[in-house]
Amino acid sequence: MSTEIIIETANTTKIFNKEKPDEVIAVNDVSIKINRGDFVVFKGPSGSGKTTLLSMIGCMTRPTSGSIYVKGKDVSHLPERFMTMIRRNTFGFIFQQFHLIKGVSVCENVMLPLYPTDIKPSKLRKKAEEILHNLGMEGRKDFPVQRLSGGEQQRTTIARALINDPDIILADEPTAHLDTNLSEEFLSIMRGLQQEGKTILIATHDPLVYEKDYINLIIEMRDGRVKNIIGKQ
Repeated sequence: MSTEIIIETANTTKIFNKEKPDEVIAVNDVSIKINRGDFVVFKGPSGSGKTTLLSMIGCMTRPTSGSIYVKGKDVSHLPERFMTMIRRNTFGFIFQQFHLIKGVSVCENVMLPLYPTDIKPSKLRKKAEEILHNLGMEGRKDFPVQRLSGGEQQRTTIARALINDPDIILADEPTAHLDTNLSEEFLSIMRGLQQEGKTILIATHDPLVYEKDYINLIIEMRDGRVKNIIGKQ
């Protein structure tokens, strides 16, 4: 069966405060390839560069040098408006902190990534409600997010990441503040999304994540470099 490379980094480097006394090389000459449908873990201690690499792949920051290809397109040197379009159309983001907007409903939080949009509000709301239903959250759609449990907040965050029907889901330390049961629930949802054809990228140092047998690619990082790649490449 043929495979499609959906993400490729080529000699990608990210330097903060370049040529200053506090210069930090966060990512150092990283070249990797990720196929469509992969379940990938970027594994490494704090400061290893995995979060910075994830943010560059997701078009949230640019590399200092090297290139990043998403679906065959070099996105690292595009004007900001095009990077914004690629972020919106290609990626769903799940952060370590939930970053939910207090004072508004679950459904409104889920709809936020598509504002402003040409989609009619009624159609957008229907789409959000369908995603919440699939995640078992239909009974909470009109709740203010501050009244949700931790697990419900996590599912709301996942729903928000799915509102644009992304090909690629990026998650940064998503289990860092979750207990074992909620972490397992999160991973089960991610596994289901992978089986639907989505590509999953998770940055973590949690063994509960990277020891799962369905993770097919583990990229170990330390000091900004890739130290080991386990799985198909």
